[in-house]
Amino acid sequence: MPPSAPVPPAPPWWVERAEALLAPSDLRTLGLGAQWELLERFSFVQENVEPELLLLDVRARPELQALWAAMQARALRVTEALDAAGDDVAQQLRTGVLSPARFREQWEGLGFIEATGRASTAADDWLEGLLRISRITTGQDRPPFGQVNLASRAQRISDFLSITSPGPRDTVYDLGCGNGKFAITVAASSSARVKGVEYGQTYVESARRNSQRFALPNLEFIHADVRDVDMSDGTAFYLYFPFWGEVAHAVARMLGDVARKRDITVYASGPRHDYGEHFLEQVSQGALRLEPRRHDFADVMVLRSAAFA
Repeated sequence: MPPSAPVPPAPPWWVERAEALLAPSDLRTLGLGAQWELLERFSFVQENVEPELLLLDVRARPELQALWAAMQARALRVTEALDAAGDDVAQQLRTGVLSPARFREQWEGLGFIEATGRASTAADDWLEGLLRISRITTGQDRPPFGQVNLASRAQRISDFLSITSPGPRDTVYDLGCGNGKFAITVAASSSARVKGVEYGQTYVESARRNSQRFALPNLEFIHADVRDVDMSDGTAFYLYFPFWGEVAHAVARMLGDVARKRDITVYASGPRHDYGEHFLEQVSQGALRLEPRRHDFADVMVLRSAAFA
């Protein structure tokens, strides 16, 4: 009986993904959000294939070099298409063709239904593609009790806008703003003054670059420890669990002091333990009052000035 032919080794894990990403499609027919979702898939492969292992893969199967090169080239074309789509929106914002109300309608209208197998929605893909901001970024400097940056979900931003209805007389603070997704979106979606406060320098630099791109006159980013910032002009404050412990305690006290002097709204998302409890302390001390909790946003505390009820 003749010997069996040797079984060829299984292809590397990235081959199937690369082949799927190279499937024919006209990038011009893809919307901004779809282009971003596609670029994120390219980035996942590129960032998770180590150069040393790629070299071994190519040595074992030389034909893979052409596949990798084709994937890199297509990723570049997707990036260029995404840049062009984003530049078009930025131009409309700069010239006033896209008003705050229309901008908000554009991203909210895409919907907040989470895609199958992906922790993202069409609205999030559109905003993150426009801003070129990944939802999770790590490795940046942050103070003790500072949290890894998690870009706010679009539905949460929409909820904040609906609750606060910020206008030209309002100043919105995004405390622990990270790369600026929330702050930029709110500034582009309203006439309120928006100030993002962030300790991580890399985050602030990225946020400021985007701010310049859209030329939003009502947007400012402050590079500082939040405890050192004068927030007495604020009317609405957004916190997406940016810190805990001592920092959260200090910020809650600061907001309690502001609430005793003016009517404010605090939108604080995060756990009760070592975070929410500090805001509840300001409720027990009479500075803030807690609005009823809502089913869709069970982890959010909406607090308002008790003295202006």
